[in-house]
Amino acid sequence: MKVVEYRSLDAAAGLREAWNALAAQTPEASFCQTWDWLAVHWKHVASEQRPLILSLVDGGEVVGILPLSLKRQRRKLGTMRVLTLPGDAWTSFIGPLGRDPHRVLAAGYEHLTHRTRDYDLLDLIGLRGAAHHAVPLQAGKSAAMIDLTEDWETYWESRRAHSNRRRNIERCDRRLGEQGTIEYVRHRPRGSQHGDDDPRWDLYEACELVARQSWQAGLTEGNTISHGSVRDFLREAHQTAASCGALDVNVLFLDGRPLAFVYGYHYRGYLDLMRAGFHPELAKLAPGNALWTRLIRDSFQRGDRILDLGYTCLDYKQVWLTRLETQYRLTYYPASPRGQALRVAHWLRGRWPQAADDSNQHAKEVVAAQRS
Repeated sequence: MKVVEYRSLDAAAGLREAWNALAAQTPEASFCQTWDWLAVHWKHVASEQRPLILSLVDGGEVVGILPLSLKRQRRKLGTMRVLTLPGDAWTSFIGPLGRDPHRVLAAGYEHLTHRTRDYDLLDLIGLRGAAHHAVPLQAGKSAAMIDLTEDWETYWESRRAHSNRRRNIERCDRRLGEQGTIEYVRHRPRGSQHGDDDPRWDLYEACELVARQSWQAGLTEGNTISHGSVRDFLREAHQTAASCGALDVNVLFLDGRPLAFVYGYHYRGYLDLMRAGFHPELAKLAPGNALWTRLIRDSFQRGDRILDLGYTCLDYKQVWLTRLETQYRLTYYPASPRGQALRVAHWLRGRWPQAADDSNQHAKEVVAAQRS
């Protein structure tokens, strides 16, 4: 068994078929782990990072792939070369591909710590965890997950543990319906191979419109669906997802006007619901909750398996989630002056308590400060 390195997309182009075959074998893989999505991502971040792809070969067959990105990051100690997982946190989990992802990770980790040293820090965030003596994983944030194991009625009945929130959702839904005609549209084309790859740009632009009207648009540094810094990337990824049959766009309309959206990808029953927003005009009637109710019910009917709601705003997601899944982190400091300087700096920083993470509240406070 050997590990082969590829340091550009062109060099790794021959892996595309094996890559997507391995993604289909990987437990709970997402569309963001496929060659098609990552190729678009790497294209749009080429000025900031480049791919380092490890292929695990056994008997002439590719049995695993570990995709990585090598970034140059400005830190207090200077510019550092940091090896990370690709994707820039667009998805909750990303990592090795193969029937046994942890075996692939262990082989990649051994290769990186013994044979590849052209980096100052190995910092992989967003791994799925499992006990493995050769890989020192650390627990990190938790992502909100909905397991669609039974049916909508059983699931909604189980939400009685949050009875006040559930009653409020139902009451707001009724009052919202009194404002006009409510229409829920979900677009999920089957892909080019089925002659069904319409990206429905009208729905995408409806999502952009709602995002621009929401509080998120006030962030000067952000990556919501309407931000210019990611707009070109997201639009090309949107077209790619439609062609691959992985697009999942959800929009709630009131009298033909977009009121709320949830945007994401689906892959073999696993849904990455990456971005969401609602029009502030009817915020008291919780149009976002009205959309989530319809989306989850529809996913049960479609036979989806898992909805990944992400790792931010967990207080809001408590009423919907069925479990929390922990993200894991793998960090390694090579035996170089810069690597060891980073190790000491991170150890010192860890000696001071950090404020609790509440991304939603922090973002709202930033927007309020900017507007005032």
